[in-house]
Amino acid sequence: MNFLSMIASVALFAALPVQANETAKLATTMEATLDIMYLDAYKDYTSAQRQDAVRAIVEDQYDLEVLIRRAMARNWSLLTADEQMQVRNLIDQLIVKSFVEGMAGKDRPILDCGAVIEVTSKRIEVPVVISFPSGKTFNVLYRLGLLKTGWQIYDIVAEDISIVSNYRQQFDDHFRKGNGAQLIEKLEKLLKQEELDVTTIIL
Repeated sequence: MNFLSMIASVALFAALPVQANETAKLATTMEATLDIMYLDAYKDYTSAQRQDAVRAIVEDQYDLEVLIRRAMARNWSLLTADEQMQVRNLIDQLIVKSFVEGMAGKDRPILDCGAVIEVTSKRIEVPVVISFPSGKTFNVLYRLGLLKTGWQIYDIVAEDISIVSNYRQQFDDHFRKGNGAQLIEKLEKLLKQEELDVTTIIL
């Protein structure tokens, strides 16, 4: 499953209609995260520095907790406030690390963001085709919901596989026998893996 979930927005597009605005948000930040990987200005960055830079771009624009809480569903309430903070931080790091390490050594892809699909007045979808010079392409659908904090991504469907549904099943399986502390231990162990890419399953 391809987890190219780099997304966000810039104030420059605030005056545009919501459809154009959200497509521009997505395209702009995806390109900004790719710049970290491919521009000469970042050629001397270590993997850790790239991860920090990518995370800063994404978190400045989108609240990834929306995606994480939706994936965890009822299991989120089984965590203490401190565990929730740790889990959010660890999954944020995993998402960014998988992107940076998954893109390393690959040629820069071309992104083609389609027009916004308005599902309801508070739900939209943005289709994106990611094409690599090798000829390989991936179809990704970003699902956004309108919250008090603006449009936030609540699911990413990569090649017809919902990330939220996939991870929710894993979290459900974990909490049938495990607890929050054990989840944090698993996430920390996974984060230490040397080879972590977009195909890695969290649990």
